[in-house]
Parts: sequence; C-alpha cells; structure tokens
Amino acid sequence: MLDLDGPFFIDKDTKQVVHLRGVNVGGGAKLPVGLPSHEQHGFWVDYDRHVTFVGRPFPLDQADIHFQRLVSYGFNLLRFVVTWEAIEHQGPGIYDHDYLEYVIALLKKAAHYEFKVFIDPHQDTWSRQCGGSGHPGWTLPLVGLQVNHFGATIAALVQNMSPDPQAFPRMIWNTNYDRLAAATMFTLFFAGKTFAPRCVVNGKNIQDYLQQHFMDAMGQLIQRVVEAGLADSVVLGYDTMNEPGRGYVECPDLSKLDESDISFKMGLMPTPLQGMALGCGLPCKVANYDFIWSGPKKTGDVLVDPESQRAWMDKDEWARVNTLFGWQRGSDWTDPGCVWQRHGVWQPQNNEPSLLLPDYFSHDPSTGQPVRFAEDFWLPFLAKYIQHVRALQPEAMIFVQPPVLVKPPSLIDSDLDPKQRLFRRLVYTPHWYDGLTLVKKKWCSYNIDFINLNRGNYGSGPLRFVRALCVGEKAIRQCFIRQLTTIREEGYEQIGHYPVLLGEIGIPYDMQNGSPSASSWLSWGSWLWSFLSLAGNKKPTGVRSPVSDQNKAMDASLNATEVAMVHSALWQYVPDNDAQWGDQWNGEDLSLWQQCATLGTSSDARPLFATDDQDQTKPLLGQAHPFPNNTRHLVCLLRPSPRCTAGVPLSMAFTSPTLSSKALYRYEFRPSNTVLRRVTQLFIPSRPFPVQATKVQLSHGEWSVDRQADHYWILCITWQEKDGLQSILLQLQGVEEKEEE
Repeated sequence: MLDLDGPFFIDKDTKQVVHLRGVNVGGGAKLPVGLPSHEQHGFWVDYDRHVTFVGRPFPLDQADIHFQRLVSYGFNLLRFVVTWEAIEHQGPGIYDHDYLEYVIALLKKAAHYEFKVFIDPHQDTWSRQCGGSGHPGWTLPLVGLQVNHFGATIAALVQNMSPDPQAFPRMIWNTNYDRLAAATMFTLFFAGKTFAPRCVVNGKNIQDYLQQHFMDAMGQLIQRVVEAGLADSVVLGYDTMNEPGRGYVECPDLSKLDESDISFKMGLMPTPLQGMALGCGLPCKVANYDFIWSGPKKTGDVLVDPESQRAWMDKDEWARVNTLFGWQRGSDWTDPGCVWQRHGVWQPQNNEPSLLLPDYFSHDPSTGQPVRFAEDFWLPFLAKYIQHVRALQPEAMIFVQPPVLVKPPSLIDSDLDPKQRLFRRLVYTPHWYDGLTLVKKKWCSYNIDFINLNRGNYGSGPLRFVRALCVGEKAIRQCFIRQLTTIREEGYEQIGHYPVLLGEIGIPYDMQNGSPSASSWLSWGSWLWSFLSLAGNKKPTGVRSPVSDQNKAMDASLNATEVAMVHSALWQYVPDNDAQWGDQWNGEDLSLWQQCATLGTSSDARPLFATDDQDQTKPLLGQAHPFPNNTRHLVCLLRPSPRCTAGVPLSMAFTSPTLSSKALYRYEFRPSNTVLRRVTQLFIPSRPFPVQATKVQLSHGEWSVDRQADHYWILCITWQEKDGLQSILLQLQGVEEKEEE
C-alpha cells in the first residue's frame, strides 16, 4: 500500500519513496461500444439510454496483452477513465451493473500486473451530446434542451451530427465549454441554487439533483471497489471531475466574449447573449475566429440563422420526458424554454435579444456580492465529493483537479475544513499540454510560456507575448520546465505539501510539418536566423525516427516532468486508434499506440517485481514482444525511471538516443538509513540500455541486475549503513538508436 509523506508517495511497509509513471487508460472509455464521435448512425436514439460501455477501453479477454504492453513501457500507474454516462445512462437511479462488474474485473487484472490505479470520472464539455463526453444524455432533457437542434443553433458543435465528420475542425470541440448547452449545464450543476433557484425537480434544486446523482453513480463504483478488496491496495483513490467547466459563472458582461487575448476561441463564437438568442431561434451576427501563434484572431462576422429551430424542447416533448424519467417540476418550472429567460436575464424583443441583466452571473443575485467560480462553487463541490468518497473508502486519496490552466484556489486553512480533517491525503493533479503543438498539430521552432504568461509573470500589454516567446528547441525545453515548476510550486502553496501528479500530458501524433520559423511576427533578422539554423533539419521523417517531430515534442514534455520532479500520467492509450480517425474522438490523435496487426491475447503473465517469496525462475511481465505492431513507437518513451528509492530523490535526467548519439541517464538521491528496506530499484528499458552493453557508474554502493525481461530489466542499488552518504549518483550510458529497416 502507498502512503503520503509531504510531496512523496511512500511504500507503507518499507518506507521507500515510490515514483509513479502513469498512463491514461484511456480515451476509448469515453465512448460507448459502436459509437465513435464520427458515427452518425445510432447517435441520440431514445435519449441514448440503451448504449453500453462494457468492453471500453478494451475487452476483458484482451486485457493481458494490453497490460503487458504498458508494463513494458515502464508504466506502473493507471489513470483509469470512467464516465457517469457509462454507469447511469438508462435514467436517473438506474445503474448498469454489467458495466460495473466489467470495471471491477478489469481492475483485478490490473492488480495482477501490480499497477496502482486512480479512477477518473471523465467529462469533456459536459457530454457526448454537447460535443464532448462524460455525463448521461438524460441530463439534457432534464433541463429542457433539444439535442437535435444544437447544430442549427450552434448550442454545441457535435461531430456525430456534422454533415461531414471528416472535415470537422480539429480541437474545436473545446469551444463547446462556452456555448449554450455546456455553459448552461455547468452553471446549473455547480451554481444552480444561486443562479437558477426556479429550476426545482423532484423537490430539489437542479444543482443538488445533478450533484447527488453524479456522486451516487460514483458511489456505486466505489462500493464495488471496496467489496472486491481493491481499495487502497490497488485503487489509491479518485479524481474529482475531469476539466470542470465554469459555465457562465463570473461572466462580467453577457453581451461580450471573454476579452482576454489568451482565451481559446475558434470558429463561430457567439457571445453568451447571442448563444441564448440563437438557442431560441433568433438570428445573430457571430464573430468568427482563427487560431494563430499568439492565440485567437477574429477574421470577421457571420450571420447565423437557426430558421426558427430552438435548442429547447416544445411542450409535448417536455411532457414526454417528464413522464419517461419520473420528473416532477416545481411550480416555477412547469413550462419548457430557456432557463435564463425564465430568470429574467434576457428576453426577445422585435426578433432580437434584449439583455436585462448583463452582469447576472458575476454577482450573487440574492446578496449582490461578487462571486468566484473556484472558491464559491467548485470548492464546496470538492468538499462534498470528498465526504461522499470517504464515507465508502475512508483512506482514499483524492486527486484534486481544479479548473484547467488557472492557479488553484487555496485549500489551506479553508473555512470548509476548520478541523483539517477533510483536505488530507490529497494529490494535486492538474493537466498540462504544450498547447501550441496540441492545437496547431505542429512542432514549431518557437513556443510560448503559456502558464507564466497566464499568471501575469511577463507583465502586461502586447510586449508580454514577446517576453514569453521561446525560439529554438533548447529554449522550448527550458520553457516547458519553467511551466511545470510553476505548476508544482502553486500546488505546494495552494493545495498543500502533497505530491504533484500531472493527470494528463501528451502530444498529437498526427502532426503537420512544423513551420521553420515564426515569420509572421518575428523581425526579418530573427526570421532569417531561425530559418538558417533549422532549415537543414526539415527532412521528412517517420514517426518512429529519433529526429521525428513527434519524438522531439514528446521528449521535451517528458523531460520537463523529470527535471521538475513531478509524477505524470500520459494521455493516452487507445488500442483501437487507427490512421483515419485517430483516437475515434473529435479528431484527436494522442494515443501512444496505433495497431497495425492482429491483436493477440495472453493469460499467463507474471507480476512486474519479484517479492521475497516469489519464484525467481518464473518469467516476468513484458515477455510478449509488445512493440513490433505499433506504428508510432517513439524512441523517447523508452526511458529509465526510479521505482522505489531508499531515500529522497534529488534529480533525474534522460538523454534520448539518436542514430549518432548514445542514450544517457542519471539519477541522484539522498540515501536514508531509516527505511526498512535499504534498496533502490530502477526500471531500465532494454532497447536503449541493453544489459550487456550498458555502462554503469555509481558514486557509492553496489549495483546489481535484479530481474530481466525481454524489454526491460531492474537495476538495484544497495549501500552500507555506516557510509553516512549525502547523495548517491547513478549514471548510465546505453547505445545508439538503430535505423529501422
């Protein structure tokens, strides 16, 4: 079992520090069987009540080969993706017991491979019907939304409903957070009692109704985890909610878009008021945006005419869903229609929207006091969620994921936890991506220090973009390190002295050729320097080449986690990723695996590490040759990592091999004589560091090969108690990368 000691995970029995190198398993679990986001047939049939997620992310009879493969990459942690929809899709309070049994069976398989797991209740922009994933379809008719009209009203951009799914714009799904459907749902979920007091169903405000069903659904899974004996030993704990949206909360003026020049805008972007008007069938001229190096750029206005289609149900359908799902509405919510019009925020006038309360969501309507989303709404949800989880699994770790890209609110000395019993056993779990590469799908010769730019660390005004600019690969790698260091220190300052684990980090594999320079904004002299210095390195290469853009981008991100000394979970592993549709979701293509041959199965795998009573003659995990069928096997993913350290980790660094330079690795730690097992173990991948060809230098103590498999080996370091050492430094020199035939 793992315990926490300040910023470290600790083996409870041996007191060794455990380093977690994780992977998300996976994005495929966001989608029901047979319904990828580009599939139109079968989408939104009978409110999507009859979908199934059994077999997502992969069938149980294929689990062994998948887990073997992940072990051979060196992963020892799974961020295990589930969704509220998967558990409770048929209707409120109706749970999919087959799915829950499937999840428990899969977790038991993961336990066989000695993975540690934390459960991620995943969502993106509320639900699949809002262009994302996560929450049940029935939550939309609960509010009165009519999914079939989202396209005409641009209440959500949904690939399943796109006339040409192949042409669906990349990354535009993220803009759904700011569109009518998702923005309404998040506002009601987190702040319904404040901003929608008239929305009462079955005797509860919509906020309490939604939150209770979300937590009860998670409770169904947690209860089964406990009953299966997986709590704490395998399932360490639970993420809070993936990438929560703030909805309209804190919007200062509903007639305007977020005026920040670093907020994400792409395609048609209605203001909140325009979104409400379009949802009621009113035509509007809507701003259109492109995404450039410094962020969004407006390209013009486009007339959007829903032609009287509404994003809200008519009275007949409203009556049907109330009967179907057993909903009894409060006296102030007897008719369908825009909930914000019902609350007096706006009204139609002469076929145009008339805004009555432009700052409605920036102040508490009952007190007039300014509101802050994270402090006033997300934190109370977090406190309630922790209480719900620990009522079932008292020692569960809570993997705290606040709203994305912003400094988290303070949990230290919080009024919500006056006795300091609630906010304990926490892990700070923000997400971080190289946003420029993710959105543009290019590894460019420049980048932006977005986190520190966002925090105001580069001052104000347009010149702050120049100050945040990084040109050249070396500068970009340092930029990533700075961002993760800032994130880590914010975690210590705001969440507490707990471990920092990036819940998501990764790269798009479907990259275009990177721009050799940022000629659109650099001076001609800088442009010329950048072009000349990089032009010789633009020869097209395969993904698996050590000089591919994908390998460079991934290595830069992973290097930043190692230098900043934070744990991470790579996004992601999707075994049904393919060359046409990528991860099968909204055009994303971040899976470290792309299958190119028939998938085999295995059922005779062994645990990763030998215990004292384990038969040393039995084969290790990873004997099944997991890599040859992967079309995107990146060289840099095969990197050493400490597993357990008898002391305090101080630094680590990996130099990925190329065709002309050898793999290098260094790890330094301060040994401790108070641990109960004075052994430090490291996972060493065999491809860059073959056992017989690797040069090992150790500043003190002795090293040995503990176990060896086809694709990795375990290096052990021991030393004498009387040595009284300040640090031990391990250095490895491996081999050059071989050119693929």
